[in-house]
Amino acid sequence: MRQAIIIFIHVLLSAFFAGISGLAAHNILMSSLSTARAEMLQSYIRVRADREQTLFDDARTLTEAAEAAFLRRHSLIDGTDIADEFDALFPPFGDGTRRSHPDLFDGRSLPGADYVFGIGAYLGDGENMTVEEQRRYMAGFHVVRAFGEAHLGDFSSLYYFTPDRRVVIFAPEREDRLAFYRYEAPADFDLRADEDPRLFSLETNPDSLMQCTRLSRFVYNDGGERSATACRKPIRIDGELMGAFGTSIDMTEHLASSLEAPPAGGVNLVFDRDGNVIARGQTIQQARAIGINPVEIMALLRDDPRPRGVVGTPSSEFLVAFSRIAGPEWYFVSVSHLAEIKGIATRWGWRLFIFIFVLSLVISSIRGLLRRSHLVRAFLEPLAPSPVMRRYVPSPARPQTVSAPGRDPEQPPAAP
Repeated sequence: MRQAIIIFIHVLLSAFFAGISGLAAHNILMSSLSTARAEMLQSYIRVRADREQTLFDDARTLTEAAEAAFLRRHSLIDGTDIADEFDALFPPFGDGTRRSHPDLFDGRSLPGADYVFGIGAYLGDGENMTVEEQRRYMAGFHVVRAFGEAHLGDFSSLYYFTPDRRVVIFAPEREDRLAFYRYEAPADFDLRADEDPRLFSLETNPDSLMQCTRLSRFVYNDGGERSATACRKPIRIDGELMGAFGTSIDMTEHLASSLEAPPAGGVNLVFDRDGNVIARGQTIQQARAIGINPVEIMALLRDDPRPRGVVGTPSSEFLVAFSRIAGPEWYFVSVSHLAEIKGIATRWGWRLFIFIFVLSLVISSIRGLLRRSHLVRAFLEPLAPSPVMRRYVPSPARPQTVSAPGRDPEQPPAAP
């Protein structure tokens, strides 16, 4: 019975120390691998998101340059000298509007050996425009045609418009040749979109920064679904709104390419400013299969003030790398599942547990066997000290005293 208790205690102690070692190994390995994955995601999101941001930075550069050119031209144009030119470029359409002359899209020479093409215009209530309004549109027209042509390889369109239903567009590659604005739009057509108040209001955009609309989806004439966003920059002179320059960006292929090559075990997503998923690298079924919850992810992003970073989900199932895209105020997100890392850490934790547990049992067993062996015990256990043997040494014999006859030897001799 005593031997069984000793064995049980040895097994219990071996399991205890092996469990502590395995758990420590699991936690250390999990922390190391998670840190390495987070660093990898940080580098990944920086490269991928910078590519997305570059597109909108270029759009901002274009609209800011167009604004500066507009202000220069507007200050130089004399309203009394442009009436004839304005009528020739934007003749009355007969319904109260003005439209661009057909040659402005097909191609037309201008004074000074200049050339214009790809232009379409719709000016609501154009026949009632004041001289100042004509100055604005002539300045906008010259900026649109010059800057639009100069950046045609980067942007397919550039336009100048105001909330009073008037627009001048440079888009020579449009297959519809801007026919809607040039011919088909009704006289009461309203150019103003739902997001224009946010764009033009001093309360929502006090610094007149470039902002982009929500992603819009439409069916193109080839039957395929397309998506686009419009980035617009308001222009003000002494606080007065003069209109805005904008460009439409086709995001279909761009979003598709940005979602390619996600990190191992993850998926790329793009959220708009309202928290809606506008692009996903996998199907909804695949994302749900690995447990990605867009609502949970967006809640994490809204609470994080950083423009870019990596966060973990509360359930510790995912690492979420994100980067805010200025302009449209989108979020480029890359989600990496930690199941692979957890599996590796768990396997090595169990391996260490089994190794230490077995090793401890083996050492205990060997030690017990050695203690039982008399031959080994003689080497392992110290010998008991031998008892000290005392040798008996006889004391020397006392000299014999010769007694006088008739006297007791025990009695002292008589005094003389």
